[in-house]
Parts: sequence; structure tokens; C-alpha cells
Amino acid sequence: MDETDLSLFGSKNKHKKDKADATQYAKTPTSEADLKRIIISRPTTDDTYESCPRTGVALILNHKDVKGQKQRVGTERDRDDMKQSLLGFGFEVRAYDDLTFAEINDLLKKVASEDHSENDCFALVVMSHGAEGKVYAKDMAYPVERLWNPFLGDSCKSLVNKPKLFFIQACRGENLEKAVEFTTTTTSFAVMTRDLGPPAPPPQPVTYAIPSTADMLVFYSTFDKFFSFRNVDDGSWFIQSLCRVLDVAANNEGREPEGMELLRLLTAVNRKVAYEYQSNTKNEALNQMKEMPNFMSTLTKTFYLRVKTKT
Repeated sequence: MDETDLSLFGSKNKHKKDKADATQYAKTPTSEADLKRIIISRPTTDDTYESCPRTGVALILNHKDVKGQKQRVGTERDRDDMKQSLLGFGFEVRAYDDLTFAEINDLLKKVASEDHSENDCFALVVMSHGAEGKVYAKDMAYPVERLWNPFLGDSCKSLVNKPKLFFIQACRGENLEKAVEFTTTTTSFAVMTRDLGPPAPPPQPVTYAIPSTADMLVFYSTFDKFFSFRNVDDGSWFIQSLCRVLDVAANNEGREPEGMELLRLLTAVNRKVAYEYQSNTKNEALNQMKEMPNFMSTLTKTFYLRVKTKT
């Protein structure tokens, strides 16, 4: 049976300013050195993230019992499968169940303070109830951006210029994704290939200036303002699809030296959920509905996931 991870939360009163005056909100320099410091922005020819000795840390925040909400039956399946899929790529996986917001806040700050300099990336998977712009801890809802704020470039220096990946299984609103049918004819597609040029010369030590929100990717289980479905026996559509795609990649391309391009994997997850899943429930209002995952990316380079032995 399919359920949603919806939880109703009061509408937000958003106050939007008419002017984007950057100087109005800029932090005041705290020293004379700050006043004299000149930041230089320059182009780069690097188009692929550096491969490091370790894959990185992956956190799983799993929520079954949320105060005032329906129990998320079947989420243990998601937690366990997600852990195994991440382990398959060599992540150092740390899974937590039913943490309060204060516990989550402390955990994220602690992990952000660790040294990630030898890691390819950082990953965080959240499975919970949600609403528009919010996700639930055990005791309360909180703005979704609280998940990644501790890992932004101005807060977590050892993850600067490294991908920070966030996977969120939760409803984002009350709308239902209806099915749209179409007919197509079978066609074959030629595989495009390109020759790789000579290896690039070793990089020279150069200082770059990039936005603090650079190199981040947030993958949502559903479109903004829509339901997210979870099967009480088999787990959620999004997490299960993500696991299957990662597992195949880890057993094939992920073991090759060049690895598997992340955005290609995420597009495969989108395709799998969009084409293969449809709700089947006795609740007529929720029956025969669809789901459309989507991701927001500020990645500045191509990221390849590679299977690495955890040390």
C-alpha cells in the first residue's frame, strides 16, 4: 500500500523585499586587515572535481515517529537499503533514528567541523515528513536550509570546492502529481562519443574566489508543493529508486577509474520514478497518482562517483 509523507503545516508568511541591495546586508569588516583585503575572481579551466583518497562521510537521518504525525511505516527499509548502497561506494555511513531538532543541529555542526580534506564529497540523506519549505525532526519542523547551512563554504572550509550532496525524502506540499499519458514509436539512438585530449598539466597553486553556496546539490523526492509516496512494505519510491541506480553503478561503471557521472545517475532516478511508479491505494483521492523527483544544483564541475575502499 502506498502512503504519502505529507504533514500539514501552516502556510508561511513570506516577506519579500523589493530591492536586492547587497551592500545593505553585507557584514561589516571586523578588522583593518579585512578592510584592506582584496578578493580576486578569475576563470578556471578545471571542469572535473578532484578525486581524493576517500569517498567521504554520509549521514542518514531517518524518522519513523514524528510528534503529531502519522507513523512512517516502512522507513526502516529505506534506511537499511540506503546505507548499503552508500557503503557500496565506500562512504563512511552514519545512520541516526528519530533525532530531535536540537540533536540534528548539534550533529550537523559537529560533522561540519571535521576534516573532509581527503574526501571526495559529503552526503546527507533525510527521510521524514515534510511541508512546503520544511522538514520534520522528531519533535518539530524546521526550514530545510538548516540541513546544508553548516556545510556552506564560509562555515566548512574543508569542503570548499567539493560536492555537498543532500537527498530529501519528504513531502513538500499537498498537491498530487496526476498521470499524463502519451504515445511514442520506438527509435534507436546512436551513442555519442568523443576523444579525450592529452592529460592536462598539473595545476598550479592559484587562489580562487567562489560563492559560499557553490558546489552543492539538493535532490528532492518530489516537486515543490507536491506529495511524496512511500510503500509501507517496500519503502519510498524515491529512496528505493536511488538505491537501485546507485547499486547498478557501483557494480559497473563505478568500479572503473573514471567512475560514473553523478548527474547522469540522478537523471536515471528521475526517469525510474516518473515512468515505473504509480500509487495503488484504497484511498480514491490518492490512487493512480505519480511522483516527480527533482534536483537543484550549484555544482561548478562534473562530479564522478567512484567506488573506493573505506579506510
